[in-house]
Parts: sequence; structure tokens; C-alpha cells
Amino acid sequence: MNQTFAFAVDPDGAQDEIGTALLAPGVDGQQAMLHRNLGPGYSSLPLGPYVVHSGNRPFEEEVNRYGQQLWSGLAGGGRAPFFRGTVIVTGRRGPDGLYSTLNPKEVRRLAGGAESTLWLPSGGPVIAGAQLQGLRKIQCDALAVHRDRMSGVWAFVVCDGVGDTADVAEFTRDIAPELARRAAATGSAGDAIRMVRAQMPHWLARSGEGTDPTSTAVVATWHPDWQEVDVAWVGDSRAYLLSPSGRGELLTADHNMAQMKRSRGIPVDRWDHNLLLSELGYGEIGERSVHRDGVGVLLLCTDGSYAQVEDGGRSNALPGGVDRYPCTVLDLYPAKSAAEVLVRDAVEASRAKSLAVDGEERADNATALVVALPPL
Repeated sequence: MNQTFAFAVDPDGAQDEIGTALLAPGVDGQQAMLHRNLGPGYSSLPLGPYVVHSGNRPFEEEVNRYGQQLWSGLAGGGRAPFFRGTVIVTGRRGPDGLYSTLNPKEVRRLAGGAESTLWLPSGGPVIAGAQLQGLRKIQCDALAVHRDRMSGVWAFVVCDGVGDTADVAEFTRDIAPELARRAAATGSAGDAIRMVRAQMPHWLARSGEGTDPTSTAVVATWHPDWQEVDVAWVGDSRAYLLSPSGRGELLTADHNMAQMKRSRGIPVDRWDHNLLLSELGYGEIGERSVHRDGVGVLLLCTDGSYAQVEDGGRSNALPGGVDRYPCTVLDLYPAKSAAEVLVRDAVEASRAKSLAVDGEERADNATALVVALPPL
């Protein structure tokens, strides 16, 4: 049976699927195909579940900005390697030395990434994403970045899947880029959530999965000419800002039992934060706009990134206690380092706290997306 061995994108944006029927059997056949398309001495860079292959002929072919955008989307933001000529994406290599084939969902994901706008224009944002699995069985968080080619609107998304199963992980990997594309196309973070919510009843039929997964989400949209940054959310994924003057602020309000009790002056039980009152499938959609001159850096993150560190407890924490630690991270570290520092500290803090309190280590998935907007 002919399967998809690789996805290829050329500098002009043309896409192609390379089937296994075009390859001679075995490892040598795969390597021969890559050599024919990329030339001798090509580079192979692992990126999550994929390997990105590119040629090493810097003066012979055009810059492949579509390949760079594809890389940045798969990596959750940030600058991509400098690609020239054709870029080919395969699955990861198995113990037998063979690259795994790509399923239809993966091909659609790659095609969507390659169709995105060209990567960072002059004066664009600096973007960094980081994830750790913690002690969960599966990484069920997801993040996505997209800039609409026509409108020039940027969209930033973080999702936290509800549960710890492969179905949930697959759902968040699909829904995060969908939210980003719709938010960038419409310019409205809230409308993107509403549009995806309207699709939820049909997702199960399209996916063929045996469950009905869902997720929290936080979405932000920005355009260089806008006077405001638009934020929307469902559930307890959060958005923070750090102003150019160093003022930190939490932009979202959790849709969970803990926040509801706090707002009513009711004592909060230990696990109330796990009781969601809103998610992509139902409940309130929070929306807020903040003036652009008050935003230097945006942080979008899941509860696994902020829950264990939001009270500070470190010598470098800003005064004020709750919700201050993430802003401190944004202030102390450049954007490229802040996301990684936050998720690392969150997982370490969670493991230490659960061991001390319960005698058992626990740590949730932790995901953070940091966006440093260009100075005004």
C-alpha cells in the first residue's frame, strides 16, 4: 500500500507528498530519495515527532521562507533555521533505521503550516515557546502561532487538554493551530473561540476518535497598527503582560470553582482549581482588550506553568504575592529564555510540593508561550 513517506515544500510555496511507492525498499531507498531531492550533505534536524531535512547549498537556491514558517509553527514560535531550496519533512527514525510514514492528519498539519505567511517581517515580535510533560503519561498541552497573510494579524494560542489520554493530546494538537488561524483571519480572539466551539459537535465524527475530548484555551491577537491587544479565554489557561515600565498584570480570570469561591469570599478547597466552569465546549468566554502602549511582553500559559509558582516564594519574586512570579520571569529573562525557565521551575516546584505534602511526586504538563512585542 502506498503511504506518505515525506512532505515537501519549495521556496515558491509549492507542496508535494512523496509516497512510499516512489522509494526503493529499506533505509537505503529513503536516503537515496532525500539525496536526489536535497543534494549531497543534506542536514536532518529533529523537531518533535518529525525530522526536517534541508540541503546545504547556500548560494545556489532561493531562501525557503515557507519552510521557515513551517518550522516555526511546529516549534511553537521563534526564528527558524536558514533554509534554502526544498525542505522535506519526515516522521522520526525508528530502531530499524527507517523514518516513520506520515498519516493524513500530520500531512494536513504540515500543509497548513507551510501555507502560513512568510516568517518574521522587519519589526516583528520575538516569540518563544516551551513545554515539559511533567509526570503525566502524555503531553496534552499545545501551542500555536499564526500570522494571516492578508490581514497581517498575529495570533497566539495555548491550550490545555482536559485529561491525560492520546485522544486529548490529538485534539489539542489539532485545535490550537485551528484557533490561531481563525483568530488571525478574523482579528478577534473571542470570535475564534466561538467559531471553534460551533465546530465541536462535529469534531468527533471528523476525527473518528472514540471519546469526546475538550480543552481550555487562551488566545491573543495583535497587529502592528492596532492600538490594542485582544485576549480571550475559556477555562483556567492564563495571559499575563509585562509593561515596558516593568508592571506585571494578570489579564484573565480563571473559569473554575476556586476563582468563583474567591470572588464570593468563600474558603477555597485544595482541589477546587480542578473543577472547570468553562472550556472550549461550553461555558463563559472571557474577553478583554488592553492598550498597546501597556504591553511589552505577553505570556500565555497553562495551569501547569503557573499553579505551583504563582505565589512567589523566591528571592527574586516581585512584591505582591499571588500572580507575581510569571511577571518576574518576564522581567528577569529575555523572551527566548523566559518560557523555558517558567516551565522548568513550575515542574520542579510541583514535584517538590507534592512530595512534601503528600509523600508522592506529581507534576502536570507545563506550557508557556512568550511574545515580546516590538517597542513603540
